[in-house]
Formats: sequence, C-alpha cells, structure tokens
Amino acid sequence: MSSHHPAAIALQALFNLANETEREVARSLDLNLTDYRALSALAQSGPVTVGTLAETLGATAATTTAIVSRLETKGYAERLRSGEDRRHVHVSATPAAAAGIVDLMRPLMDATNRHIEALPSARQDAVVDFLNVALTLMQDHLHSLSKKDAP
Repeated sequence: MSSHHPAAIALQALFNLANETEREVARSLDLNLTDYRALSALAQSGPVTVGTLAETLGATAATTTAIVSRLETKGYAERLRSGEDRRHVHVSATPAAAAGIVDLMRPLMDATNRHIEALPSARQDAVVDFLNVALTLMQDHLHSLSKKDAP
C-alpha cells in the first residue's frame, strides 16, 4: 500500500497514460516517437531553426536535420528560406500535420472540456489550481534532474 495521496498516484498514472497516448498518436501518423516529438514541438512553436529545434529535443543539429528530412519526406514539415537571406532556413510543421495532431487529440480535449465545464465554478478553479501546481512541480523536478546531468 502506497503512502502517497490518491491524487499523487492518479497523477503518476496520468503521466504513464500520456506516454502511451503519445506513442499511439505517433503510430497513427506513421512516425517513430522521436520524429513525432519533433513534429509536435514544431506544431506548438511555429517556424524555428534546426538549431533551436535541436535544443528543444536535446539532440544534435545533425540528428535533427535527419529528423526534419524524414518529416519533410512524409509531408509533415517544410523548410522555409528567408526572402532576404536564403542561408537562413526555418522549419515548420505543415498545416495538414498540425491539423492531424489536433484531430487525433480533439476527442480527448473535447471530453475533458465538457467534464470540467460541468463542474461547479469552485471545483473548476480547484482543478486548474492543482494542475498549475503539478505543472510547476514537474518543471522544477525536470530542472533538478537535468542539473544532475550537467558537469
């Protein structure tokens, strides 16, 4: 029997299920998980350089260039050259790819939205407060983990 609060246990189960859902969305788009994560980052960020995407992914520029090439081959990403300086290249998710991710996640988002909106206002506020605290705690934990990897 765990000594953790049921909310903490449920949150850990949610994290695990989120990982499984991410793998299934990647599979649905015929992508490996690494390529899906890159596509997802592009869909959320808008156009970025390969270097910026590499930093986001924690990958090398060479690895990220290969990922972008695979995404581009599948029609999920496009390289955008600057009109003023053709050496400046940004990468972006195609509108169809971004819409594809949204379409796969929409049923869950809509169901969640309906459930939360059906709650009394005070309970909605409590859910938002809890999720914001959980987000902050997770960001802090991630930061502490990544500091352990630093020299």
